[in-house]
Amino acid sequence: MLRRLRPIPVVAGLVVLGLLWLVRPVWHGLAMFLWTAPLVWVPPFVLLVVGAVLLRRSRNSWTTLDDLRDGVRPPAWLALFPVAAFVVFVLAASFQDALVGRAIVNATTYEPIDALPSGGDVRLVPREVAEQNAASAFNSPTETLTDFRIVRTADGLRWTALRTPQGAFRTFTKKSQGLVELDAEQTARSLRQVDAQFQIAPGLQVTDNLRWRLLKRHFLIRLEDPVAIETPDGPRIVVPYLQYKGVFVRRPVLGGVFVVSPSGRIEDLEPAEAARRPELAATGRIFPDTQARRIQDAYRYRRGLWNAWFVHEDQTQITDTEANRQPYLIDFPGELGPQWVTVAEPYGRASAASAIFLTDAVTGRTRIWRVPRTTSLSGNRRALQAVRAVSIPGIDFGDGGAGSGNFKVVEPRPVFVHGRLVYLTSIIPTSANAVSKTVVGMIDVR
Repeated sequence: MLRRLRPIPVVAGLVVLGLLWLVRPVWHGLAMFLWTAPLVWVPPFVLLVVGAVLLRRSRNSWTTLDDLRDGVRPPAWLALFPVAAFVVFVLAASFQDALVGRAIVNATTYEPIDALPSGGDVRLVPREVAEQNAASAFNSPTETLTDFRIVRTADGLRWTALRTPQGAFRTFTKKSQGLVELDAEQTARSLRQVDAQFQIAPGLQVTDNLRWRLLKRHFLIRLEDPVAIETPDGPRIVVPYLQYKGVFVRRPVLGGVFVVSPSGRIEDLEPAEAARRPELAATGRIFPDTQARRIQDAYRYRRGLWNAWFVHEDQTQITDTEANRQPYLIDFPGELGPQWVTVAEPYGRASAASAIFLTDAVTGRTRIWRVPRTTSLSGNRRALQAVRAVSIPGIDFGDGGAGSGNFKVVEPRPVFVHGRLVYLTSIIPTSANAVSKTVVGMIDVR
């Protein structure tokens, strides 16, 4: 005999589900954990379900509280299921990143190149100086600058940032008023404001928030950093997003690119479609630097997990010297175009360069140049140490050097001169309000 469903609980359940769906960006983090890491939670969940089923079946011998008072107990071995579930959860969580890295390696073609490219435009202004200079030149009591990103333009590399309402009240009631551009290829302060009222943008609250609106379009995705750009049709906000492939081990891939206009219109472009748009491809911001870094980091698993954990043969590691991590955007002439460039070192304490990655900032195509064993090139950390060791009049370093001065050297950007690796570094005050010196060093031993 079929049991009749009670209408009130059914309706209440549907209402709750509807409300949860309407506010789905709120619980996006939990949903993404369940979606991207099934290896971590599915096996423990299965163990708990099996344990619960066995516990229920064991009730044939203890059906009442009186049975429990008389000493009848469930089988003691059932307690092993929650313990085993916890152990499996911890082990799976610890292996998750390595297994995802291995999956990325298996799905990526790292094209070897015989020589480094030549030329390429690189920025002179480090990120922290750009942020300070822009804030100093931005005269607005009601706005703040957010989301600093490096962008390729027809006039060279530029730092761009969004103009975001400042203060709790204004973030609910006002809109973003546009963006600013700062020349990244000259140290002189040159801030340019672009007016455009964005109806949805980062920093705005609730339904006007960019993340909220984009997650309403696609839920099971990971949004990358928003980038403010200028196009012939006016300013836009570009947001690449990742989707996930795989069953138990799910790896991120570029799923598409959102393009947001000031009116609030959202374009959802596939990667190939975005690459065919000249105004987007020219910026070098279709393939995100964060995904390029994941691909480059994963190379250390090329010879398998055993090698990465224990043997370390021919293994690379990518080290960072400050908050603005590698890769750095370099604009090469000709067909090569904008590339995300990273210098990797050998695993361990060595500070030499062992590989250089170039990931296309439009297509994601990744090339790698392995440093020949007969050639010794310094890595990015060694480049900073070499600059600190130089006696420069008026400069006393306080960041990792023997002195206690007010200067530091930052961001060893790789540059290629006639096919050779050169590091361009910036000496800046600890206040980061200017670039005091720019040092170019060819640090290699042949």
